[in-house]
Amino acid sequence: MTPLVPLVMFGWLPFVIWLFRVLRARHAVIAGFLLGWMFLPQHTFVIPGVPNYSKIMAMSLGILLGTLLFNSQVLSRFRLHILDLPVLIWGFVPFFTALSNNLGVYDGLSATLDQLTTWGLPYFIGRLYFYDRQALKELAFGIFLGGLIYIPFCLWEVVMSPRLHRIIYGFHPHDFGQTKRMGGWRPVVFMEHGLMTAMWMITAFLSGYQLFRSGWLQRKFPDWKWFWLPALIVLLITIILNKSTGAMGLLALGLLVLHVLYWTRWSLPLLVILLVPVIYVVARGTGAWDGQHLIDGAARVASPERTGSLAFRLDNETILVDKATERFFLGWGGWGRSFVRDAEGRPVSVPDGLWILAFGQHGVIGLASLLTVLIMPPLLFLRMYPVVSWRGPPVAPLASLPILMGIFTVDSLLNAMFNPLILILAGGIIGLWINRHQQKAEVYDNRMQLAARPVTRLF
Repeated sequence: MTPLVPLVMFGWLPFVIWLFRVLRARHAVIAGFLLGWMFLPQHTFVIPGVPNYSKIMAMSLGILLGTLLFNSQVLSRFRLHILDLPVLIWGFVPFFTALSNNLGVYDGLSATLDQLTTWGLPYFIGRLYFYDRQALKELAFGIFLGGLIYIPFCLWEVVMSPRLHRIIYGFHPHDFGQTKRMGGWRPVVFMEHGLMTAMWMITAFLSGYQLFRSGWLQRKFPDWKWFWLPALIVLLITIILNKSTGAMGLLALGLLVLHVLYWTRWSLPLLVILLVPVIYVVARGTGAWDGQHLIDGAARVASPERTGSLAFRLDNETILVDKATERFFLGWGGWGRSFVRDAEGRPVSVPDGLWILAFGQHGVIGLASLLTVLIMPPLLFLRMYPVVSWRGPPVAPLASLPILMGIFTVDSLLNAMFNPLILILAGGIIGLWINRHQQKAEVYDNRMQLAARPVTRLF
């Protein structure tokens, strides 16, 4: 680890405060979070008595300090709502898990603080700053712009191998062997894993694609009309070069659902995406389905290597589910207690999916609250803005956001690639629902006009 690691991690706080001084508060939040997510090192400082100081903690704490110093009035407007209950349950369940496992109050408080800072703070920031359509459009643009900024770094690592994190910060954040794919390299840049980088890039592409498709980019930046389509094409090429089969599959799924919703004005495809994780978790969690059909399907379209990886994950899920059901309601807690071990205490299971980690550590209560945090906002978005209204300027630029949350939840079935921006989206959409009556008339009028229009061309 180079001296640059503590310098940038602790220097991030004054940097974000400076952003609040020179930018509008909401733009400072977007810049502070996105730049930190893309470029801060994958390192956590363990400081006794306080939550671990990770990159997510640095980003969130910097924004909270900037808010207190330059935009404190936004805090006075915040009110807890019943819809915030799922994220609160997910944040506090580690405390009750620790008590139920006799791990002690200190362990419970420590785990709760870590959960609240990792998940609760990004959600809270979303509730504070992204509770209207204009704010969410700016967030979607920031995500797209972040993906464009990442293109040269990804392309460099495609050619030179994923070593930027090692060059700048002195260490590789993950097993370097996992960066080899299809005779080349899968970029990692400054994220934890190549899968995380790939998911970030498809998130950026879907955000930018819908902003372009809706005409928002062209209206907002008329002098740059010539730039956006080539930028999207280069971003798509970069995604392909990332060599992540799963991410490309989710990108194709997201685009398919986006277009089906657009042409049919039927919400069922998105509802199916949101329902799939629930069905999968129930089927796998109860042992009603062994996943063999999924493996057989993958064998027909993917390489033997990827099929073997999927089979390995599902086999591990099966034994981890058996262990998790021993403490069904509140789980086993941290410290690897939910893992299956051999007679000598060595782990023989490898948890990959976010859902099985949540089930094993925090039981069905934690798992249900996590799924609710991820699935409820897209459902509320659909309730607030029926698909027929997605063609008009007020809503069309936002159409990718509930889909992004849906495909992230699907990805979480097999991977644990946490993305705090999804929590910001969740908080923002919840805030949008709470403040929905302020903007209802405009969208309703626009929807009535669009319902009578014939289907038009894509662009």
